[in-house]
Amino acid sequence: MAFRTVVVTKHCKINFKMNLVILTTNEDTFQIPIADIDVLLIETTQAYISAYVIMELLKQNVKIIFSDNHGLPIGEINAYGGNSSRNSNIRAQTNWENKSKNGLWQQVMINKITNQSHLLAEFEKDNQGLLKLIDEVEIGDQTNREAVAARMYFSRLFGDGFVRRADDEINAKLNYGYQILLSAVAREIRANGLLTEIGIHHDNAKNEYNLASDLMEPFRPLVDRVVKLHETEEFDLEMKLALVDVLNMSVRVNGHEAILTSAISEICRQAFDYLNGVSKLPSWQVEV
Repeated sequence: MAFRTVVVTKHCKINFKMNLVILTTNEDTFQIPIADIDVLLIETTQAYISAYVIMELLKQNVKIIFSDNHGLPIGEINAYGGNSSRNSNIRAQTNWENKSKNGLWQQVMINKITNQSHLLAEFEKDNQGLLKLIDEVEIGDQTNREAVAARMYFSRLFGDGFVRRADDEINAKLNYGYQILLSAVAREIRANGLLTEIGIHHDNAKNEYNLASDLMEPFRPLVDRVVKLHETEEFDLEMKLALVDVLNMSVRVNGHEAILTSAISEICRQAFDYLNGVSKLPSWQVEV
């Protein structure tokens, strides 16, 4: 099973030979078995990758993510194939019932707000308001407890003056980490032969990742924790690597320990089984 996230940060030539991805810099050469690679993140515009290695990576369902000249993820490449039931899965996806989608969204929100509450407690911040909100999450979160929780959560975690989506380093770190997380969830959705565009709650015609935006929610506090721990540090290469490393962190999911990428796979599989009428509504226990 692939487990490595390979990050290219400097001038580099990326080639392929004998099932090895070969990365050549001015100082050294690295050879990595292609079967080990889960994600290739190209963080610099000074990297050169051959069409042949791109083809081989896509064959192995490796996600290739490119960053812009500011080092922020800007796009990715995914294979066309990868799931022999894709057509039938997409037809089923377009017929998911609203009742099922709303029930699943309730579970997503309960897990997200629970993890936000635990993270506040971890940093010795007041979490009482969020604990109360957990019991108030309705099917489909019709009263938008998510937004109420967010207003409490971010101001308590990062201070009263913090404004989510402002143009500052904390938000830049959060956005970078969320983008990495979004890519991991989107990869799992595509591996299951589904469209990322069709969500259970997010429904933005301009968002190609509505479903990934839905299912990543319980895991966001993992990124928040890393940003909080490095709150005063510069948003440099070391900080970016720490955020990429979130994919390798251990979480508890449904009572057992798992690396984040494996936990995402399990959560997605349970969600899709429920939405397709194969199983009952999952009572998730995602602890980050």
